[in-house]
Amino acid sequence: MSIDSRAADMLSKGFYKERLEPSECEYLLTFRDRSPVANLAISLADRLTRAECGDTGQICAEIDVSTGPCPCNCRFCSYAEGVTSARFFEIEDSVLVRYVQELNAFSDVRRISLMTIGDTDIDELARRVGIVKDTAKRGTQIYVNTRDVTSDECRILKKAGTYGAYHSCRIGEGTDTEIKEEKRLETIDNLVSAGLSVIAGTGPIGPEHSPKELTDAFFKTADRRCCGADIYAREPVAGTKFNSIGKMSPSRMSQIRAVFTLATSRYDFPINEPFRGTFVQGHNVSYAKYDSVKGKDQLYAARRRLFNNGYQRVMRADSGTNDLTLAYLRQTGSV
Repeated sequence: MSIDSRAADMLSKGFYKERLEPSECEYLLTFRDRSPVANLAISLADRLTRAECGDTGQICAEIDVSTGPCPCNCRFCSYAEGVTSARFFEIEDSVLVRYVQELNAFSDVRRISLMTIGDTDIDELARRVGIVKDTAKRGTQIYVNTRDVTSDECRILKKAGTYGAYHSCRIGEGTDTEIKEEKRLETIDNLVSAGLSVIAGTGPIGPEHSPKELTDAFFKTADRRCCGADIYAREPVAGTKFNSIGKMSPSRMSQIRAVFTLATSRYDFPINEPFRGTFVQGHNVSYAKYDSVKGKDQLYAARRRLFNNGYQRVMRADSGTNDLTLAYLRQTGSV
């Protein structure tokens, strides 16, 4: 089967770091997943990512530090007050220290992200950032994923040792949430202005979203001097209005990530880092949700994902690398 020549030209532009217009992204997303166009996009994006990161993957650990029923009550969220069965939880300092010490074991966790819900106390979050900074291996990047913040609160987090932040202007902001889109974008600008490395989220993506909606959502944050983007699917949550709609297929999500990876291949990053990869996070970034129940298993799985995806090295906290071999997986208890 021959490939659409117009689409092939667009994909080539992205691969060779020429500008892709939003309208071209929309066109590329009109093709079905697993089509020749989608498969080529995924292949080119993977090649580009490997070239940019030097075949080096990185592990990012996420630790819930403050969770429970969230008053923001977003209509797609498992923590929304109206649907959640979660109880209020605040991590103990000793537990946080223990988690970080466990993550230190082989010096191959590049980033630790502290996760909160929408009414967290920023001073308390900053204090916990300080605990992680004092405990983690030197060079470990500390991120926060928290509520909207003011300029002053961003400076508090920065002073405490925060390296970066994840923040999302979500699809349906102001309609499926009670937060205005402008507020989310203002927070991203505040974080960037404070000198933090910002990863902007595009989502939550569902089967009902059109190529134009996806493209508009992505480019709202892509040109705000962020250091990266994360594109994520919506998870069905019982009790929410989206539960019956279903979930995006992995192949379609891979296609969407690939198109936006190629669209931003020309971007210059405001903060230079070794082995970064592409603007849109790809398979070179492997996440481990760390807790007392399955944390170690999640970390083992994160190493295996990088290995299974063919990455030759894993980045250390100090920006060096370890060879990602079968022997290394055995040494770390990952197999």
